[in-house]
Amino acid sequence: MTAPTRLLPLASLLALAAACASEKAASRPASESPAAVAAQGAPAAAPGPGPAALSPRAQRLFDEAATAFDEQKKLKIPTDWVLLERKWRAAAVEGVPEAWFNVGVSLEGQEKPAEARAAYQTALSLRPGMREAAVNLAFLDSASAPPREAAHVYADLLARYPEDALVRLRLAEIYRQAGQLDEASGLAREALRRDPEALAAYPLMMRVALERGNLDLVELIGVRARKLGAPEAEVSYLLAITAERRRDEPQALSLYRKAAAAAPDFLAPRYRLLELALVARSWEGAADQARSILKLNPSDARVHLALGVALRNGGKPEEALAEYERALSLAGGKLPEAYLARGVAYAKGLSRCEPALVELDRYEQAVGPTAAVESPAPALRRECVQIIASAKQAEEAARQMQVEAERAAAAKAPPPPPPSKEGTAPAEPR
Repeated sequence: MTAPTRLLPLASLLALAAACASEKAASRPASESPAAVAAQGAPAAAPGPGPAALSPRAQRLFDEAATAFDEQKKLKIPTDWVLLERKWRAAAVEGVPEAWFNVGVSLEGQEKPAEARAAYQTALSLRPGMREAAVNLAFLDSASAPPREAAHVYADLLARYPEDALVRLRLAEIYRQAGQLDEASGLAREALRRDPEALAAYPLMMRVALERGNLDLVELIGVRARKLGAPEAEVSYLLAITAERRRDEPQALSLYRKAAAAAPDFLAPRYRLLELALVARSWEGAADQARSILKLNPSDARVHLALGVALRNGGKPEEALAEYERALSLAGGKLPEAYLARGVAYAKGLSRCEPALVELDRYEQAVGPTAAVESPAPALRRECVQIIASAKQAEEAARQMQVEAERAAAAKAPPPPPPSKEGTAPAEPR
């Protein structure tokens, strides 16, 4: 890269962006992991005719909430979990366990696990045999557990609910992440046999095929998944990865964009689009992707840093500096690349080498002398020191020339005329 691009070592940035994407997939499983699509994919239906039938008011409120959910899906906009929670609560106060369950789903979407747990427990208190609520409670309890413990939780759930396809998919995902691909694939197929509508099994099987390097199988499963209506965003994302491995970059870009458009709150394709835009030095495209990610994940310091890189290279150093400041604030000052980026912004964008050297000092102190030597910092420091020295020499030369010019002007000036004697008083006689 040229100096403006090197302000953030590209390989480092791409690795960081990839890490961010993986982190998000782990932290928001319902929207980004194929094996974790629980009721967040679709709300629980209201009970049908019979003893559990709803009152007209409860039915109306439940239908309004379900309609709001469906409309958001059709519009392909980020899910407004706050709105949905409010609507499901209106039905829940009528004593509808399914509505309480969906309140829990909405709270999970807002990353409020404690409140979601309380909602699921309320649903179970109203209907002790409600499998969906029991399953989601177990999912919450195992969310922060080590994989081995989580696997035990899901195994126990399978014993209690042997026909539950979702539990098999959760367990399959744990096996996949542990590298037990045969077990993962087998559980995904079992889930489909028990519930043909468990379409999240298809992306999971695509991931297994990807990890095995069987690109033909990935594409074959993807075709079937699309025909059956599996989640388009994840299917396109996995097909995009496949296209990249086949070195078909135009097709990969098209599929990543399709995945991002299909589910705006599915960030994995946007992280990859950000990486690719940075590689291509498409600064406007990189800025667009970074802003899209930050709308949903404004606390991602690395993406603020990437946005600053794009802005700096797009000729907006002041805006870039503001993004670097946000990145450092979010990272608690523990983001050395931001100091280096600020140094480049000052030196290259604003031609201010003095503050640039201050930022380079901070960077070198943060990463240590060995890492600093292997970065662009030493070259930028030498350039800045030379610029400052040259500026001082030029200033001194200009001052000296001014002094000499004043001396020359003084030497060439005619002598002052003698003082005039007119009007002087005569000397007094002695």
